[in-house]
Amino acid sequence: MHILYAESQMGLLNVIKKHLTMQYVGVIVHETSCVVKIKKVKNAQTIHEEEKQFTIPSKEKLSKEVIVFLQSLQEEVEQTYIALFLNSHGQGVVPSCAKFAYEKFHIEYDHVKVICIDRKYSIYASNIDIRWAEKIFSETGLDFIFSPFLMLDNLRKHESRREGIVLHMLTSHNSITIMIFDKETLLYGTFINIAKEEDLLNTDFTEEIIDEDDTFDEIDLDMELEESDEIAEILENATIDTEVKSSAQDENDTIKLKLFGQDLRLVKYFDASLREFYENDLYKSDFVTYVKIYDTTSLNEDIVHYLKEQLLVDISIRKINIEDELIALIEQETGRA
Repeated sequence: MHILYAESQMGLLNVIKKHLTMQYVGVIVHETSCVVKIKKVKNAQTIHEEEKQFTIPSKEKLSKEVIVFLQSLQEEVEQTYIALFLNSHGQGVVPSCAKFAYEKFHIEYDHVKVICIDRKYSIYASNIDIRWAEKIFSETGLDFIFSPFLMLDNLRKHESRREGIVLHMLTSHNSITIMIFDKETLLYGTFINIAKEEDLLNTDFTEEIIDEDDTFDEIDLDMELEESDEIAEILENATIDTEVKSSAQDENDTIKLKLFGQDLRLVKYFDASLREFYENDLYKSDFVTYVKIYDTTSLNEDIVHYLKEQLLVDISIRKINIEDELIALIEQETGRA
């Protein structure tokens, strides 16, 4: 099954499933909030859909309200499947399914959970992250943990194939996921949590999974990332309350002055990731010729304009609902889709 991790095996016959009430529950855990999407299906018809948002103490502990709500759903419908959208640091993709490929990219194979996709490339998550998910859902259990790479890969496979080097990007509330392909050959992938400035920049092929008893070292991005002149200019101007001076001012400079907070971090990390792809000898890189963005956050138009100016390529945006896509993955894996 094309899932990152599963605890339960789906042994029911599809013909029986169609006559049962099936309940799909997708959960996304952010830093201080948790989103739960519910979909009930019977006789191939959707009979109920609902989305709820909860405040939680932290990513390390779900609130009692969330636990009680999930347990009530499980008690109400026997065939209930709960899935988590994994948005933590220790995950990535490797352009091979072979163990030696992980060694090449300095990833300790025995410390990660791996799923091979189409016998061509693989998605991994650290055992640390898997244990984190199991711990915070210990009172309800989890049926699936879905990687954002799996979601992005599933989305891109439903697109018409483009010639050349295509960059696919999934934006979410606190992260971006990038996969670069040449036809069906994976060239590069990275997952970046952009919720906080101090978060790690994870370039996944070169990320070293450390001993499970250790914690991930944080990177001082201002020290570690060599900023481009344009990104440095954005950072310098981001702290200045500046009015747009005149119509003669360059349009791109005006855009850069408007980028703050989450928007600024997205641009910063995107720029760093693309330079990593182009400059690191580990990757078989070539110039990106097309960008497809799956947008769940209503991206600032200034960001899109800025990226077009930087890349000088066509950029296409498709608005999606990440909770709906999560439910679709559960249906796919349980044999309904």
